[in-house]
Amino acid sequence: MSVTHIRSEIRETEDVSERPTKQPAGSGGKPAGTRPHWRTVGSAVVTTSAGLAVLVTVGAIMHQTVLIPPLAATTAIITTTPDSPLAQPRRVIGGHMLSCLVCFAIVALGWHGPWAATVACGIAGALKLLLKATHPPAMATAVMIVLTDPPASRFVPLLAAGAVLLVLVQMVSSRLQREAYPTSWW
Repeated sequence: MSVTHIRSEIRETEDVSERPTKQPAGSGGKPAGTRPHWRTVGSAVVTTSAGLAVLVTVGAIMHQTVLIPPLAATTAIITTTPDSPLAQPRRVIGGHMLSCLVCFAIVALGWHGPWAATVACGIAGALKLLLKATHPPAMATAVMIVLTDPPASRFVPLLAAGAVLLVLVQMVSSRLQREAYPTSWW
């Protein structure tokens, strides 16, 4: 091997190490372990609080505070990792609504209790995977429907409104910060 050939290999190795690497989803283009800018943290606090204040108010007025836990988890995903695939509107709204529909079907069949909730979650999870609408907090929505058997006429519109409101709150927050949310609709 010639010295020129060895230098060429060293240069190629150095070039590869200097290339930018793809960052994981939800990192905002920053390396893992990097702390977010203080403005991002502040925005997440305000957006989370605003979104949950709306949900708590609507839930209290309609006597459906049972929706607050799964939608609080959704809020955390949307506000802290808005560029994550799990935070996109199709998954947020679609995931909750698919879980809702499957679970009301299970309840309509007369199935109730923890075992029915496990079956409902399994079916809802599979359906969400097939339709590319996976959203983990929607599994809590599924469990809550089967265990509490809420009136569908009040629960479904409230769930839909809650999911849409959370997406809208994040959209406004992102626009104010000149950031992009959602990163995809479909």
